[in-house]
Amino acid sequence: MNDKKFCPNCGKEVKPNAEFCPNCGQKLPQTLHSRKEYRSQQKNTAAQPVVNQLQATASSVHHPMKKRNKVLLICLGVLIVAFAAFYAWGSNHYQRNNQINQIAASLKNPHSDLSQFVVSENPNARVTTAALKPTQEYYAEHYVEADKMADAFKYGNEYENVSLVQSGRYLLLFPKYCLQLKTYTPQIRTNHANSTIYVNNKKFGGVDGSGEDYYKKIAPLFPGKYHIEVKSVASGHQLSADKSTTIFSNKEINMNIKTVNFMIKSIPSATIYINDKKVGNLDKRGTKVFKDYPVTDDMKIYVVTKVDGKSIKSESVDYDDMGFEDDDDSSSNVIKPEWPGLISKDDAEELLEKDFTSPEEDDFVGGAENKGYQELHSQDSGFDNDDDINDYNMECSVVSITPAPNNCSSVTYKITYTFEHDDFEHKQVMLYTGGLFKQTGDSDDSSQKIKSIGNGKIISDKKYDN
Repeated sequence: MNDKKFCPNCGKEVKPNAEFCPNCGQKLPQTLHSRKEYRSQQKNTAAQPVVNQLQATASSVHHPMKKRNKVLLICLGVLIVAFAAFYAWGSNHYQRNNQINQIAASLKNPHSDLSQFVVSENPNARVTTAALKPTQEYYAEHYVEADKMADAFKYGNEYENVSLVQSGRYLLLFPKYCLQLKTYTPQIRTNHANSTIYVNNKKFGGVDGSGEDYYKKIAPLFPGKYHIEVKSVASGHQLSADKSTTIFSNKEINMNIKTVNFMIKSIPSATIYINDKKVGNLDKRGTKVFKDYPVTDDMKIYVVTKVDGKSIKSESVDYDDMGFEDDDDSSSNVIKPEWPGLISKDDAEELLEKDFTSPEEDDFVGGAENKGYQELHSQDSGFDNDDDINDYNMECSVVSITPAPNNCSSVTYKITYTFEHDDFEHKQVMLYTGGLFKQTGDSDDSSQKIKSIGNGKIISDKKYDN
């Protein structure tokens, strides 16, 4: 029984001289094992993979990462992500064009601190908030110039006498851009000894010179708008002269003092300004006389009035352009500041008579949609279709014209209608208040249009027998 042979593949008993296993078809070796040998071989074969697997498992075991190292790696990853986000934000926030826009906004706003955006070409000039206020005041009035400068710096580094330079960095990473401004040291000249020079209410000291030629060279100033005043004593009289001027070069500033007589005539009760300084108000007749008033070259005069709570400024008058003689009396030297968009009395009467008789839509702001045009068109049609009216005509008389905001004129006027009937003549007078005219187009090609005909009421209504 121990001589029985078995297939090494499936374990089935086979004949001693068989070449193939009748059960699985396995080719049999020449020497076959007994059942005991076969079981022993199978046991060893089955055990071998387990040993190998244990060895492989043992060799692949890793020690777990320490908790401290894991925390450090997580923190490092968070820092890298945070820095990347911060750098992306900073690169956008501090990009050149954004900085230029911020500088331009500060340049036009006298209430902001411009000093953080400026470096001086002159190492001896201190860059302070106060020192740059005149620069901001100039560009606040000439904001278009500031915008042009900003646009130029987006494509280059130079604009007239101003440069855009890199000065330092924001947060140690991002380039900081600043305006590099020149400074100027103009000489102020006057014709009186014992004069004291003031620039923006700051005392700069006395003058040097002789005869009628005295001068003072002032300390470096940044470009901008300045108020200069000269105070002097002559023959026991206190004399002073002041003016507003722009400084963008070392050009000499003439502050000769002379006295003149003149009258200003404009809107009643309007406030008078000479060189941006309030000097009084017009009376109820709209006049004010100045006697022995000290004047300087380039003296500018304008008046300001209020309409519906809004301040309106007249156009400036350059005293030198008036051609007055210094010894003329005030009645000869009359200054009448003009108002932007103000219509003349003749033009207002002509336009009103034309459109009250036969309204044309082109004469009205908004054309045929204008309420005043529609009222006059309806009124004109009513008169034409009234069989009791044989004929009619009208006359316009302007009572007053005052400036209004946005190049407009407020007009009070009377319209006198005369209606011809078979047996009588009918005269009716209406007073219109709140009429509004607007100047349209530019200064070279402007025209006046009716914005509102105002509110009318009958102040006289009479009939006369034919």
